[in-house]
This record gives sequence, structure tokens and C-alpha cells, in this order.
Amino acid sequence: MSAETPLATPSPDTSASMSASMSRTIERLTERLAEHYIAPAQTSTLDLIVNGHEHAPWRFVMGTAVQLVALREGRPQPPAMCTLTLSRALIEHVLAHPTSFDLRSAQSLTMGGARITGASRIAAYWIQLLKRPDATQRAALARARAHAPESIQTVPRLSLHDGASRELLGHVVSALQSSTPLHLAGVLDWPETQWTAADWHAREGETVLPIVSGEGRHVCVSALIDAFSATAASNTTSYTEGCLLPPDWEARFAMPLVPRDALGPGQLWAGRRCAQAVTRLHCDLGNSFLAQVLGRKRVRLYGPSQERALYALDAFNSYRPCAVDVDAPDFERHPRFAEAQGVDVLLAPGDLLIVPTGWFHCVWAVDDVLSVSRVLSDDRITRLRSLV
Repeated sequence: MSAETPLATPSPDTSASMSASMSRTIERLTERLAEHYIAPAQTSTLDLIVNGHEHAPWRFVMGTAVQLVALREGRPQPPAMCTLTLSRALIEHVLAHPTSFDLRSAQSLTMGGARITGASRIAAYWIQLLKRPDATQRAALARARAHAPESIQTVPRLSLHDGASRELLGHVVSALQSSTPLHLAGVLDWPETQWTAADWHAREGETVLPIVSGEGRHVCVSALIDAFSATAASNTTSYTEGCLLPPDWEARFAMPLVPRDALGPGQLWAGRRCAQAVTRLHCDLGNSFLAQVLGRKRVRLYGPSQERALYALDAFNSYRPCAVDVDAPDFERHPRFAEAQGVDVLLAPGDLLIVPTGWFHCVWAVDDVLSVSRVLSDDRITRLRSLV
């Protein structure tokens, strides 16, 4: 908390509803946020609403430092740029498990999940600052840096015409062992890769997704598809940011070549066509299998050893984001990014992209898109090798 902007004394009404333990929890949050804080290019504000304390949000101002300001009831305040609503139980879980928490996980959803209104990227950064890597996660990145090429000119591309399933699995294992991305074209035999957005609306529109809207309602597939056109006249982007697949879809969208139990739970990514990156630059702490179902995506990849040039944040657990904005890099703040060497790959429906642990990547939606991803941990590679 900045010495220049001390926490204001709460009003009597606010004090009556704020327990001493809740005050300590908010103080711990603020201290954790400050540990690896990097000031954004522009000051932003986020209101944290804790279920049961809705009338007294805590406002975080993220400028040269991250500051906590208590809002006084009865005093008009400009609205925050973003509002994040969490349960007390989920906040305590986040503080207790910085190396593993994920607000998209099934465990987090049982504690109410997260509800975001306004600028979601502000909330994403706030949440990211609470994460911490453990020794295993740092070791995974160290292995990636040791094995991966610094950069590649093109992403290797194979198709079903290049061999049978067992041969393709051999190429997958080789790519994982050498920490080199691999593009498998047309390997998905899912009927859904032939569907249009209208087909998704008609056939799966009523399917409920594990996403809670800013209004607190569960989101159906039809709402995602409607958002493709509903936001077309604005500059906002509708994107799922990776939600768990509905349970009935787990077997339906099993990845080819790899045993189902070797991969983690499926995540759904969907959003409208957009000129700006829909997924900002980051690397995953596992090997990502990205299956393209609807529309085309462009993915840009950077080798693990380029982390300094990409200004990777040190606050992370399951994935590690970068401070640099690939769409509009600020070379005064991030001069080393001028040295970064990336490579692009275009994914079409039916394609599968394998992104090994530690490879930084960002994604553009060339069309209205829907994708499914799963993660293979490094310790499962040996098992795959025994199947070749």
C-alpha cells in the first residue's frame, strides 16, 4: 500500500459489516499483489466485491504502485474500470494455494467462481499477481529452455497423409522430447469441425457452460454464438478465456492419437473475429494440445529462452504471462522485445497444434472461432514414448 495514499478510515456503517478477519484477509491480498507488481502503462481501477459484503467494495488503484482505497458510503465515486466478485472462501483458497489455484477450475467453481464486469484484462492481471510458481514449475521451464531451439523459421507440419496414427504419435513424442511445436493438419475426425456458427446455435445452443456472466447468470452456448454478431459493431471482444468443457463433452472431444487419461480436462475457447490478440502472450507450464473446431486462428510462438525479451512476469503458476503487448509494443518500456523472434502458424478447422511446455504464444481470431485445448504434463511424455 502506498504511503502517499493510505487506506481511508471506513465509515461506521462499513465498519459494522467488516469483520477484523476480513480486514486482515484484504490486507494479505494487498501485500501479495505488491510483491511482483509491475505498473501498467495506464492507471486502472478494480473494485473487489466479496459475497456478503456487496455494499462495501474494496477499490484497488493500479498506477505507479498498487493501492487499496476504502470507499465511503454516501460519497459519490467514479465507477471502477472493472469489478471482480468472489466468495470469501475462494479468496482464502487463492491466498492459501498460490502455486496451484485457477479460478476456472472445477474446485473454484464449487466456491462460487469469479464474476467479472468491465475490463476483464484488468481483472486478469490482478488475479495473476496473486500466483506463485513452485520448484516443480520452475524446473519445467528450465528443462524447456535447455531442450528447445531458441527460435524456428516455420512450425513443422504433418497430416494424416504422412502416416498412420502410430507414426504420427511418434512424431508427436519427438516434438515433445525436442520441445518443438508441431502442426497436425486435418487430424481431427470430429463432425463438429464441419459445423457453422449457426449449426452450433441450433444444435448446442441450450448447453450450459461453466461460465458466470457479469450479471451472475450461467452462460449457454447460444449466448457465445450471439455475441459473435452482437459485439460486431463495437470494439469489445467476447471470449471465453478458457472455460471447462461441459461434462457431456469430455468424451466427445477427446484428442486423437493420445490416450484420454494422459491429458488434463478439456477447456473451451470461443470468441468473435478480432484484429487484436484474443489471448495475450504467455507460456503454459504443460504441453498444450490446441484443437481448432470452428473458424481459423493465427498463433505466434516464441522459444522458451526468449523470456527476457518478452518480459515474462514472475507471478505465475499454471501459465506465465508477459508484460509486453504484441499488438502494440511499447519499445521505451520493453526495448528488448525488438530482439524477439517469433513464428506464425494458421490453424483451420480440423487442425491440432502442439505447443510444448514453456513456448510463449499469443492468438488472433481470424474468424469467429471455437477451439478445445488440453494439457499433457511433462511426466506423461515417457508413457507416450512406450506406445510408439
